[in-house]
Amino acid sequence: MAEAPDIQPTRNIKLVIAYNGAAYHGWQRQAEGLATVQQTIEDVATRVMGHRVVLHGAGRTDAGVHAEGQVASFHTPNLAIPLMGLRRAIQAKVPGDIAIRSAVVVADDFHASRSATGKTYRYRIYVGPDRPVSLHTLVWRYPHYHLDISRMRDAARRLIGTHDFRGLATSAEQRENTVRTIFRCEVADLSREIHVAVQGDGFLYNMVRNIVGTLVEIGRGQHWRHSRQVWLPDRIDRILTTRDRRDAGPTAPPDGLTLACVHYS
Repeated sequence: MAEAPDIQPTRNIKLVIAYNGAAYHGWQRQAEGLATVQQTIEDVATRVMGHRVVLHGAGRTDAGVHAEGQVASFHTPNLAIPLMGLRRAIQAKVPGDIAIRSAVVVADDFHASRSATGKTYRYRIYVGPDRPVSLHTLVWRYPHYHLDISRMRDAARRLIGTHDFRGLATSAEQRENTVRTIFRCEVADLSREIHVAVQGDGFLYNMVRNIVGTLVEIGRGQHWRHSRQVWLPDRIDRILTTRDRRDAGPTAPPDGLTLACVHYS
């Protein structure tokens, strides 16, 4: 009788990661020589675990975008390192702009991306003529116009629900299915900062930054340097109907965007 194959036991490790993305070309591993968050952590984890580690991230963040709750998972046959020691060892060797917030063992079929049910992003806009040096790379400094919060909130509410968001995706978006569900889109006035929080079951390329750029266009009204017609909150209805990117506002810069949380069932 043939012997059963020797199956080596493994652990599936889930990491929750925070980072300041200013120094990186996004999350995803890229061409040789380009610093990315994924590559940086993989290189360190490979040395710690004693074998090649490949991280599966919950989602890609663009160059300059930050995270407080990015999630990544990887399988390892190394059962000897305790979880706390594993987290501390990786934490000690990554740069100071990356933090490993937690490390836990999860079910073998857990996958950081495929198991996710949604994500929450937060965008920070700093409104005022001064330059907030301590917030450099963390906010979109917007010194030019007064922003009407009530109009922005009205527009944000119109995004909630299941819609075709093609008009709020970048022209480089290649996915045929551009229907997504937004569960929450809120605009908070925090004196010198305006925060836009968006929670959905998935997002298209640059979708959140295009939403923010459009909300700002709606909030700023008409300025003496601009002769264009004022955008009202129902501009969102038009964008969702025409699905035309040209009807939406500009893409907000990456600096103010943070992946706040990845949701799982």
